Amino acid sequence: MFPHSSCWPRPRFRSYFTVLALLVLGLTGCGSEPRVETGYGVVAGKRDGNVLEYLGIPFAQPPLGDLRWADPMPPQAWDGVLDAKYKGDACIQWATGIPAFTPSEDCLTLNIWVPEGEGPHPVMFWVHGGAHAAGSSNELQYDGRKLARAQNVIVVSANYRLLVSGFFALPALGTAAALKGNQAIKDLQAALRWVHEEIAGFGGDPNNVTVFGESAGSTNTCALLASPKTHSPQRLMHKAIMQSGACDTLGIMTLEEAQQEGMNLLAELGCLEAAEPLQCARALSIESIRDPVKFGLWPSFVWLLEEWPFRPGLVVDGDVFPADPVELVAENRGYEIPVLLGTNLNEGSLFTGFLAHPDDAEGYAALMEQRHPGQGEDIVEHYPFDDYPTPGEAHAALRGDYIMKCPTLNMARRYSQFNNVWMYSLEQAPFSVVMEAISLGFKQNPPELGVFHTADIGYLFEFPLLSAVLSQADRTVRDLFQQAWGNFARSGNPNGEGVPEWHAFDADLNNYLVISGQPENRDDFRQGACDYWFQAGYGF
Repeated sequence: MFPHSSCWPRPRFRSYFTVLALLVLGLTGCGSEPRVETGYGVVAGKRDGNVLEYLGIPFAQPPLGDLRWADPMPPQAWDGVLDAKYKGDACIQWATGIPAFTPSEDCLTLNIWVPEGEGPHPVMFWVHGGAHAAGSSNELQYDGRKLARAQNVIVVSANYRLLVSGFFALPALGTAAALKGNQAIKDLQAALRWVHEEIAGFGGDPNNVTVFGESAGSTNTCALLASPKTHSPQRLMHKAIMQSGACDTLGIMTLEEAQQEGMNLLAELGCLEAAEPLQCARALSIESIRDPVKFGLWPSFVWLLEEWPFRPGLVVDGDVFPADPVELVAENRGYEIPVLLGTNLNEGSLFTGFLAHPDDAEGYAALMEQRHPGQGEDIVEHYPFDDYPTPGEAHAALRGDYIMKCPTLNMARRYSQFNNVWMYSLEQAPFSVVMEAISLGFKQNPPELGVFHTADIGYLFEFPLLSAVLSQADRTVRDLFQQAWGNFARSGNPNGEGVPEWHAFDADLNNYLVISGQPENRDDFRQGACDYWFQAGYGF
């Protein structure tokens, strides 16, 4: 039975006139489509088996015209019934390579999957990845239906503005006030406020919201955890799951650095010398702003941050982040928000495969010095050429540590001082039609894909083109991901029915659960390598 009714969640009637209006619309009878009354109007979803879907619901006004780069504004109410049967447009894609459908600036929508059964259900709020430059909640692999059904949770996914749209800062120019960036994080906070206010009408528990994300989505999950505005005046999140990313994975900028990045782009667009530079930029088509910036996503994975045409990153703006986000999450602010986090065994394969690697040890050492000036000898010592089948494999081990694993371990060490943490390493290599095709573009002496970056998504959401479930080991991994994530959403602890004993993280042990066909607890996660990067500095 679906929440409140066999037809749809119970509308929250506020007056006799609302009841009358709904009667006229036919909402009080058992119709062919589920409908819910929100604070902005009625939405009509659809059934997909024993899950109800409400897709493409606006949680903010379209950021168009004078709202381009502005803080998200609450959505405007609508008359009649909003058709919520199809996902909304993706946000503007600044990198190519992900099949995000119909990109548009009018993109601030969310999707809801509601399971069968009486609520209130735990809510799992998904944040997509894409290096802050691409991706959207409408991608096929992020369909929340199977996870909602398997774990009896409500799954929500939301779009947010990307790269130039989502991390654009400027000093005060002309008569315009300064822009401080972090529009993407403000979008996600706006979506969480919408969930806090409206999810009860869909059968969800607004006081049990788990934010989970992967890659840039994991970085943004960490950002939401760090920002005081996520926790006050309303508490918008209660648990966090971070898959392959931490607050500093994609870099953190000072406000001055971010504003300089914005001015550099204005100069390239011919607007910096205008009497009103911001107005000039807002008057341009989004295509003309995108043209000098756009790039291929997969080749960019081998870049260093300074090589990006527009640098992404969280901005210490004195508002969303009054201090460095890493320092904010390391403070004991009394929120008592448990964290589950981890990485995949071969995170670095996608981050090195598109770079040609030399054949010999001398060339490998020269490449490491070129990529990391002044650190080449240290890198060769920690990642010796002879220890790996190809130089691409050695470089992939380095990049996996540098970008994903060491930021994750640092987060676990610091956050576990005052909150419960569980850490994992996915070590079951799936067959992936998608990644096999993408890896056809790998260059000379590449690494094997292995347990590649994003492999966890295919298991969690049961998307076989990304991570095919072909063996009993694959089924074990899929079931463990879904059950542990569901347990965590319900109780704040991944342990429970269907999950082998998973020891909480201890900073003295650097312990973690290996997620594979034969799960096991281990100690000393990448300790030697990460100790080096903690001293030398890590990140994209």
